[in-house]
Amino acid sequence: MTPQQPQQEYESTKLERVLKELQAIVKRDSKRHLMDQQLSHSMQELLQYEVIPLLEAEINYDPTPQY
Repeated sequence: MTPQQPQQEYESTKLERVLKELQAIVKRDSKRHLMDQQLSHSMQELLQYEVIPLLEAEINYDPTPQY
């Protein structure tokens, strides 16, 4: 039996997985009661309105000229 090489994975694929995980974390935590939430309000806001949109913009970036 020969050892298998780990499969190559593009960094962009890893970022897409991280983005989905962050979205799931925010969604899951926002469903909890205020006293049961594990993320602070400021962390939820930061992820939801800054980090996630910036990652989405970078992942979905299309370098094709618009004119």
